[in-house]
Amino acid sequence: MMRFSLPIGCPAIVALGLASIANAQIADVPAAFDAVVVEGTPLVFQTDGVRIPDGGHWQGAQMRFDAEGQRHWLFLSHDSATTAYVYIVEFPASLSEPGRVVHIHEFPSDGDVPPLRHSGGIQLIDHVLVVGIEDNQEKTRSEVQFWDVTDPLNFRQLSHLTLKRRGGAKTQTAGAVGLVQSGEGHTLAVANWDSRDIDFYVTNGKPLQDSECRFTHDRRWSVTTADTKDWGPSSLFGSFQSIQLLTNTHGELYLVGFHTLREGEELADLFVVDLKQPPEKTLQKIASQSITLSEDNHFRYAAGLWIDGNRLRFLASERNLQPITRLTLTP
Repeated sequence: MMRFSLPIGCPAIVALGLASIANAQIADVPAAFDAVVVEGTPLVFQTDGVRIPDGGHWQGAQMRFDAEGQRHWLFLSHDSATTAYVYIVEFPASLSEPGRVVHIHEFPSDGDVPPLRHSGGIQLIDHVLVVGIEDNQEKTRSEVQFWDVTDPLNFRQLSHLTLKRRGGAKTQTAGAVGLVQSGEGHTLAVANWDSRDIDFYVTNGKPLQDSECRFTHDRRWSVTTADTKDWGPSSLFGSFQSIQLLTNTHGELYLVGFHTLREGEELADLFVVDLKQPPEKTLQKIASQSITLSEDNHFRYAAGLWIDGNRLRFLASERNLQPITRLTLTP
């Protein structure tokens, strides 16, 4: 496995308890989505000379607050010409000072050729980070991997949950994933190339860390067969590079997708997810938000959703790492 060099002097970080739970439920998801401030504010971090593989760009963003350590952790997935990986950035509790890269973790490939070198949109719930890594050359293979990130400097893979996907070109890739606790178990969404199809999986009700926990495929929703006649805002379904799942306090399931239109507009779309309906009715769009991002930030790069208390806050990034990297975080 490749090793990445971090600047000398980065302190060791130990696992700490979290007061802010990434899987927290929202009482009224549509109201919280409607309340998102449409003009984001800049958030910056420093690289301090971190060396990374060539190629690719950021893909997904997730944030959580560590109350005991009085800091925030930001996870930014990235692809490259050789490997898939994720940055870990530490921010002060106030977010008023620049953060800094403290760790880079490589996601292992499957040993086949070409390598699984593309890590896409990610989601973090509690202490578990889920990521899809794919072959973005032949576009016929992918894996959905699950990682315990209780200690952000020491990822521990939950290998019993790994999903291996194989199929025709673009049909079984995993460019964006969403994960949420629902009912007695968890629901996983895996979007393929440009989110033209989304597969939904459910667990057998056991905790994710339980070695007997497994995901089984429930259904595939496809944009080509979708029933969109009841979609409120429009029948447009974007080329989402990041998706997120969330629930309300009644257990109702929602999906948020982030995309950048060709005209440059940045959109977040909200869907109700109903796994009891026929597959073509699984998704129903109910709202859309146009977000003003900081200069050079786009949802087509890293995008994500942070549940901060009872607020939804959106994240977006520049394309690549800079000496001073600028992100957008909605207030």
